Amino acid sequence: MRVVLFSLMLLPFNYAHTDELVFRLFSDFVKFSSSVDAYSKVCIRNFNGTQAQEELFDLVDSLRENVNLSENELNQLRDKYSRIGMSTQSQLRQLGLNRKKNLCKKYLKIFERFDKKKNEKLLEIVDIIDG
Repeated sequence: MRVVLFSLMLLPFNYAHTDELVFRLFSDFVKFSSSVDAYSKVCIRNFNGTQAQEELFDLVDSLRENVNLSENELNQLRDKYSRIGMSTQSQLRQLGLNRKKNLCKKYLKIFERFDKKKNEKLLEIVDIIDG
């Protein structure tokens, strides 16, 4: 009886820990996505940032149906995406990438690593969903 009660007491903690992990994975996924999209807005001709953001959050929204991610957390992710995107674009402009597109090549490796990390986070999210 004691073991059963003790196990039941631990369930909410473990569930909360899982929720925290899921939110952190989504947060990292959005962070890396935002950075890559910001770079693309500055360096790639005809990049549609609005479409990229919509597609990202369509994906997040469809994935969140399988995990416990609240509407409030989704709004936090949207806010994070916007803040990181604006900050990254600002930094890239300060470096002159908006005026001298040839400088984009110099920073491409960094954003390729961010894209790789974004994909790794997405795979971690899918692994949690698949259980």
